[in-house]
Amino acid sequence: MKSLLTNLPEIFFIGLGGAWLIENLYSSNHVNYVALLVIWLLFLQLIYKNRITGILYGNLLGMFSLYMLGAVYSEFSEFETITTNAIMLLVVGGGMFGISIFMAGRMLYNYLTTDKNHADNEFTVSIKI
Repeated sequence: MKSLLTNLPEIFFIGLGGAWLIENLYSSNHVNYVALLVIWLLFLQLIYKNRITGILYGNLLGMFSLYMLGAVYSEFSEFETITTNAIMLLVVGGGMFGISIFMAGRMLYNYLTTDKNHADNEFTVSIKI
């Protein structure tokens, strides 16, 4: 259970990238290679747990989520009257990117508070003679 909670940000963003990939596949019938790259890099991060790339991915995903939250608010402000569609846009988009900002912050916290003295990833074996 503890492993799932520490890996939750990576799993969340892999799921978000998968939803992005499937949405593009169904709507325009083309493969989004950027979404595939994001999924692959986060999958590798989930396995190797590299501290530097974890900090980098957390920052990038957090900034992108803040940008998209601003885009949702900008789209909401274009509605002349507040309708059900406007409220749904604000609730769904704001909720999704709000959770995304939280997950990016959690990812940053996880990698900033790791012990700097341990091996860079869990597959590294060090033998002391």
